Amino acid sequence: MIRLLPLILLLVMSCAHTSRQDQFIPPREVQSRLELAEKYLLEAEPRMAMEQLRIVRNSAKNNPTLYFFQGVAYELLNDLESSIMSYERAVDLHPDYGEAWNNLGQVRQAAGEYEAAQAAYERALALDDYMTPEFAAYNMASLMAEQGKLDMALAYSRLGLEKNRRYTPLYQQSADLLRTTGRLEEAVEVLEMGVLARPDSLRLRIMLAEELIRLGRENEARKWFAGIIENAPDSSEAETAAHYLEVLK
Repeated sequence: MIRLLPLILLLVMSCAHTSRQDQFIPPREVQSRLELAEKYLLEAEPRMAMEQLRIVRNSAKNNPTLYFFQGVAYELLNDLESSIMSYERAVDLHPDYGEAWNNLGQVRQAAGEYEAAQAAYERALALDDYMTPEFAAYNMASLMAEQGKLDMALAYSRLGLEKNRRYTPLYQQSADLLRTTGRLEEAVEVLEMGVLARPDSLRLRIMLAEELIRLGRENEARKWFAGIIENAPDSSEAETAAHYLEVLK
């Protein structure tokens, strides 16, 4: 019996150190660990997030959120193939998962799979209950622009603004596309709309003043730059505005 003691101890220790992912995790703990994983992802800590996801994987294997977070983690780790597989599993489990379709499109686009990326964005935009369609519209516009389809890019950028007129990146995107196609007056109009929708956006004010300079409307540009300096004197945009005013003297 004495000779068997080490073997018995080894077996006991082995059982004691069984990985938690092989055990049943109660639903409440699963939810807590998913929330913790999300927190780590927001903090750009994908490995820490993955550790939480591994623990609950067997107990949440039919939970699309698990695979969505896993896709985000792999994306942050630049493992595009694993990220795609994770997002695909998420939408298999939940076909109306707009955020997962959008992210799947982003990863497909990053991998150069343009047709698959477009299909994913289209699925996201077709969902009535997708809460942030402006993201998919912005990404679709980016995809179209990347392929040189500027008119389609502009159409999707405008669609995004119809979905959410307070989403600042869409004003920037639309103005950039209009400038690229030589439509400076329209770029100014879009940025004026943006400033009305988001008066707190100093970046849109800078962009508007820059477009006015391109059109030769320097006096109007000076007023915008002066307003930025007056309203936000300690901002980086104020420094930019001061530089422009010095050049425009």
